[in-house]
Amino acid sequence: MSDEPRALLGRARGLAGFTLGELAAAHGVPLPEAPTRSKGFVGRLLERALGASPTSTAMTDFPECELKTLPVDALGRPRESTFVCHVQLPQLAEIGWDDSRVRAKLRRVLFVPIETGRALAQPTRRVGQAFLWEMSTEQEALLRDDYALLASRVALGELERIDARWGRVLQLRPKAANARIRVRAHDLDGAPVRVLPRAFYLRAQFTAALLRDALPLRA
Repeated sequence: MSDEPRALLGRARGLAGFTLGELAAAHGVPLPEAPTRSKGFVGRLLERALGASPTSTAMTDFPECELKTLPVDALGRPRESTFVCHVQLPQLAEIGWDDSRVRAKLRRVLFVPIETGRALAQPTRRVGQAFLWEMSTEQEALLRDDYALLASRVALGELERIDARWGRVLQLRPKAANARIRVRAHDLDGAPVRVLPRAFYLRAQFTAALLRDALPLRA
């Protein structure tokens, strides 16, 4: 690993213990009035705190690393699946795992746990201990197999049959700002249809295992 990811990890670990309200105030970022309608705010706040360029067009948030937040409960367990990237449905079947956006995003990930819970107002939620993750051979094999399965089913026109139960560690699920948004896809007969956008997610059980391996004292 080069010095840059290690330096980034050091900066991220320096944020541990700070609340989101403290970080927002320190960086002049207004907190959203309705947190439940501001998906992505925490990630953008951390990007700013860590020095990511807001105009970057690179595949990942940082030159050698993708940033992912992990909402966790009081016991340090991930509360939900982790968004990886949006999917270009018409091209999905033509792009193999090695050239996919999923692999590019997951090649090296800086995970930052964030405490959550209904009793915690967003400004009081604290940043946890960050860790860097790189896919092992076994983990990549699992991800590759799930990607191949899901991409092949999309190619066969079975997109609307796919739900969150498909895939051992990687899921393909709808993701859109509202139900009116539609993108192109194909049905079982190959006819063009308009469907909700889709995105890849890592299962919470998978990220929980990563968290336990990286920070065993949290288990």
